[in-house]
Amino acid sequence: MQAKLNRRDFLRLSGTLSLGTLLVACAPAPATEGAQGEPSATGETVELSLMMVDYAEPTKAVLEDEIIPAFTREKNVTVNVNYTDWERYNEQMTTAFASGVTPDVFQGGAVWAPQMAKRGWALPLDDYIALASDDWNWDDFFPALQDDVTIDSSIVAVPYRIDIRSFWYRQDHMEEAGIAAPPTNWEELREFANALTIRENGKITREGYHFSGPGGWQNDLQAYMQFMEMAGGQFLSDDLTRCTLDEPPAVEALEYVYTLIVEDQVQPYPGFEAQGDLAPIAVGIASSTYDSSFLERDVNLYAPDQLEHLVVTLPLRHKVQACHVWVNKYFISSLTKTPDMAWAFFQHLTSAPMLEKYCASAGVTPPRRSLADAEFMTDRMKVLLAATEYAVPYPKHWRLIELFRPLATNLEKCLRGELSPEETMVATCAEIDAILAEDA
Repeated sequence: MQAKLNRRDFLRLSGTLSLGTLLVACAPAPATEGAQGEPSATGETVELSLMMVDYAEPTKAVLEDEIIPAFTREKNVTVNVNYTDWERYNEQMTTAFASGVTPDVFQGGAVWAPQMAKRGWALPLDDYIALASDDWNWDDFFPALQDDVTIDSSIVAVPYRIDIRSFWYRQDHMEEAGIAAPPTNWEELREFANALTIRENGKITREGYHFSGPGGWQNDLQAYMQFMEMAGGQFLSDDLTRCTLDEPPAVEALEYVYTLIVEDQVQPYPGFEAQGDLAPIAVGIASSTYDSSFLERDVNLYAPDQLEHLVVTLPLRHKVQACHVWVNKYFISSLTKTPDMAWAFFQHLTSAPMLEKYCASAGVTPPRRSLADAEFMTDRMKVLLAATEYAVPYPKHWRLIELFRPLATNLEKCLRGELSPEETMVATCAEIDAILAEDA
């Protein structure tokens, strides 16, 4: 049975710093590594290290009590697990690679694959995947996820969870307004959002569509991405040498968002704040939004009586039917001294049974199609997992976070009515192209 998240650790997937946990295998005679991770006959025990940054306490418990022992009891190997947090992770990894002493296997976030490939920190996995056991099955991972971890035709990582988002609606608000079904395209979403927005004394008291609220600098950027992708737009050119946000599809997407927020005013800007751990739609002050399975997870924990009102659908259709996906993945260090055993452990961590344990413990969406019917998957999570068939990953430039900042800054100006959508994208591309020119 999966471990349960409690109120304290529920959102702590970037948990506490707890370095140096040692998990020792229960095995008979020690041995050294041989082909494909099998111990050799010389009697030496293989040691592996794993760096974890994306976990909560239940995840940690499942890792230490079930996932790692399931690997070590069959091999003469020990696994040392280091726990860290996202804030210090990049610095720790930089120091580790500079010193030449790195974890054999480590986690990374949504934009890590191009960075690891550029720095030469990730071991290419193509040959290992080609020879992987039949039950591991690379094709079980969605095409967008395979694309995300493939850099210059080489696979550098394997996903362990995804943040896939689609459109959520309040069923009770729809019934009150006499709306029979959720929107399926941009035109219907605009009509829905205008019909469901409530204003009192000139102020919005219920958002028809919650685009983004106050908070981190990527809020508007992440909310914009899926509209850009539905319009068939791109952030960068295919060869990653120029910004393409000033081209018609990307501008059209911003014009649509501008219409919703600045002209129609279906939400104030910025939108309503979360109420504690609950999104505006969860407490009924928004009628629709774009979110992940975290929305259901939060409501199930903090306001379970509201869960029956929430419905999620597949992505909207415009030029294309699309949504965005954030992909977290495991890497093998290019400096590992035991690559075959590291791969054997890596393959174990990313196998369907072990990913089921990991994702169930954290309440996150798995990256494998075959886990759609896993016991922990709710009906809403199944819709989100199906939405991954329409997913588009981030462009694969190693300085992506730096490239995002001009767009984030100019989106705010646009949604405050200071710049037109076209002016926003022209200014953004000029700034991004200046950064790209530094790599030319």
